[in-house]
Amino acid sequence: MRYVRKTSFIFNSKSGESMVEVMVAFVVLSIILLIFAEGLQMATRLEVRSDQTRRGADSAMADVQSRISSGETFGSRMDEISISSGGVNSSVVPYTYQVNIDGNDYTFVVYKAG
Repeated sequence: MRYVRKTSFIFNSKSGESMVEVMVAFVVLSIILLIFAEGLQMATRLEVRSDQTRRGADSAMADVQSRISSGETFGSRMDEISISSGGVNSSVVPYTYQVNIDGNDYTFVVYKAG
């Protein structure tokens, strides 16, 4: 019997939210969802772009590696770098190599023992 009285009190009570409060809450929720959706869309675009860039860089590196392994000379030679470690002197010659994959330019620096 006690539950019936509590339930009838709740249903007969005049307190609650007005239509204006419900509309304001709905507008605020809609704005938050819109911002969240824009963030997801931007994250998706950036992921696709970074994936394309990574694949292009991987293709360019594979091209550089195949040219190096075939003995092909390439790139422009830069100044020789002298290295001394533990009393052993050696030198390294850097070469820059540029490749264009799908309209994107990639520049690699390859170091060769001199």
